[in-house]
This record gives sequence, C-alpha cells and structure tokens, in this order.
Amino acid sequence: MTILMTGTTGLVGARLLPRLVEAGHDCRALLRAGRDAPAGSRSIEGDLLDAHTLAAAMQGVSAIIHLAAVFRTPDTDLIWKSNLEGTRNLIAAAKAHAPEARFIMASTGLVYDANASRPSCEEDAADPKQAYPASKLAAENELRASGLNWSLQRYGFVAG
Repeated sequence: MTILMTGTTGLVGARLLPRLVEAGHDCRALLRAGRDAPAGSRSIEGDLLDAHTLAAAMQGVSAIIHLAAVFRTPDTDLIWKSNLEGTRNLIAAAKAHAPEARFIMASTGLVYDANASRPSCEEDAADPKQAYPASKLAAENELRASGLNWSLQRYGFVAG
C-alpha cells in the first residue's frame, strides 16, 4: 500500500507514520520545502495551500491520511484557509489523480456541544462557533460530498 500523509510533523502524524513504515507500507510525507521526511518515508514537497504542488504527491497512492490542521493561532483567516481551503485542494487533487484512493481525514470532537449532558455521539448535532471546529466541520462536509472513498476520525483530545 502506498500512503500519502499530511501533518506528519504533528502529534498524531509523528507517531502514526513510523508505525505504518514498520508495517511495511510505502509512505510519503507531504512537507513544505526544506523539511526532512521522517525515517523510512519519502518526502514529497508540497503545500496544501498551493494546489499545483499536490498532483505529483497523488501519483500511485492507495490511501491519503489527512492530519494537517491549523488551530493554535488567533488568526481565524489562517485557520479557515488552512483547514477548509487546504482540504478542498487535497480533495481536488485526489479526485483528479487518485480517485480510487481511500481518503482518511482527522477532525475534532470539538464540533459537538461542549455543554452537553453526556459524551457526544456521531449522530449528535454539530454546530460549532469557534473557527477551528467550524472549519473542520466544513472540511468534513466537503469530503462527504466529494464522491471519494472516505473515512472521518473525530479525535476527542490529543495530548503530546
């Protein structure tokens, strides 16, 4: 299996990628210029905000694991641009160059009501007000409507 992963330098990606390499998968790490690929993977230079850089990354992939996100900034425009527009660009590249690939996207449990009286379920309404969860929910909706073979993972909390 050939896997393209975004967000390989983040908390989840930095731990998941080595495990996929150990399992024998051919792993590509989408990285901005000047970044080194984690051991055992191949660096693919690209940027989610530059759609033209994504076509080469998609060649021959059987799975896309999209972990990249921006959330620790007061810059709400950057959050929306990175999380929604970046995901749109990745989806478009997948549709054009790897339409049969499985597209797995990380999202957040923050899309649910934080004041709910019980833990959230997938069927619960999601209407977040803050930029990060709202942008992730919008990106989820783009993936749902894409026609690709997709899966979403809403993480409750990631600690590093």
